[in-house]
Amino acid sequence: MKKWTRPQIVQALQLAAQEHAELDSKRYSVWSQNKNVPSLSTVIHQFGSWREALVAAHIQMSFHYYSDEDILRALNQAAEELSLFTSQTYREWSKVTRSPSLTLISSRFGSWSNALREAKLQTTAAKNNEERIIQALIEASEELERLTSQHYAIWAQERGYPTVATIARKYGSWSYALFVLDIAPPKRKWDEEDVIEALRVARQELSHFSILHYRKWAEGRNVPSTSTINALFGSWTAALKCMEEQKVNQ
Repeated sequence: MKKWTRPQIVQALQLAAQEHAELDSKRYSVWSQNKNVPSLSTVIHQFGSWREALVAAHIQMSFHYYSDEDILRALNQAAEELSLFTSQTYREWSKVTRSPSLTLISSRFGSWSNALREAKLQTTAAKNNEERIIQALIEASEELERLTSQHYAIWAQERGYPTVATIARKYGSWSYALFVLDIAPPKRKWDEEDVIEALRVARQELSHFSILHYRKWAEGRNVPSTSTINALFGSWTAALKCMEEQKVNQ
């Protein structure tokens, strides 16, 4: 086996570069076959890497090294220029603009989605989904007397709108979605008289009157919750006692 010197390897690389304007390791490997020139493995063994071999031969690299910042800038530029921003449209855009490839992005950041999160971007589909959520919540706030997750779930199912689970995944929770859009229903500040009145009505309507039955009865109604009752009176029992005392005094 012939032992190649560094000058001989450099000469072979320069000869290959004359035939290939963009010389990379793959092109050199094919070019060197059936020729009396150093193999790719010999080149790398002598110089430690393909990059170092090209530097020694004063040959410009056929590919550009992109830093994480370069990639994020390219993603933002693509998002601005593309009317439809998806991984597929980016792939084509990157070929035309000679930007970081989709493969490189996925490899560097672990996935396309991770790269978008780093770049603080959304795909067109994600943007459209968020717009559907916003539109649905606005419509629901106008049509529903009380915008609760339970009422919205029924209303949205009838119309094929985003589910409560979808909204919660997008914003972290149902309550935070309403807060972000500033359409959270105003919270009434209940007082003791409101509680007594609600308890009286519930007692009249319920065949079995207990804290569990009241909690079920209160769902979907504009009445104090059991937590509000406990906060005002200290306990459910104390609230009932107060209601009975008022009844006796009347």
